[in-house]
Amino acid sequence: MSAREAAAPRVAVLGYEGVDELDLVGVFAPLAKAAACADHRPGLEVLLAGPYPLLTGSNGLRLGAARRLGETELCGVVVVPGGRGVQAAAGDPRLLTVLRNAHARGAAIFAVCSGAYLVAASGIGLSRAAIHGGKHALLRSVTSAEIGRGLIRDGGVTTIGGGRSASLKATDIAFEILRRFAPRCLECVSGRMELDWRSAPDDRPAGDAPR
Repeated sequence: MSAREAAAPRVAVLGYEGVDELDLVGVFAPLAKAAACADHRPGLEVLLAGPYPLLTGSNGLRLGAARRLGETELCGVVVVPGGRGVQAAAGDPRLLTVLRNAHARGAAIFAVCSGAYLVAASGIGLSRAAIHGGKHALLRSVTSAEIGRGLIRDGGVTTIGGGRSASLKATDIAFEILRRFAPRCLECVSGRMELDWRSAPDDRPAGDAPR
């Protein structure tokens, strides 16, 4: 077992009022399956954290058992799902502080779709980012980052969005996390979900983004 896998980080998936349920669960479920891979210990530990213990998603689904935001301080990976409530969430200093602190301590940050807006609104400097094709103006309101599409790695921040794909953006982010931090769990999770983890979109030049 490599030292890298021995130090598999805790992963915090942030929840907030109006978070997109598919963005959140699409990341959380594969990572939770990785945590349960008995043949590949140590796996990842994943938790849902938010400003309130009960959250309502953008489509009305009630989400419970969110952990306190303070628990994210022990996490080496923080995931930000998108959702209709992302602009309101950007007005919550508690969420912005979580992201700034995570970035400052070197945690890896991943954003699904409009989650990139919340990351940029926290003040984390981005040079390139991906977001939903219809949310370019929203992202440009908080950052001068070049907007691309697909899965974009920009230093310690990874974003995904734009274009059309046969796979879920959130699931692609989950497999990206597994590739980087728990590769021994990839085949286990891929098999359980009957998904090919090798089909996730790769980094695309920002110049490919529709304007």
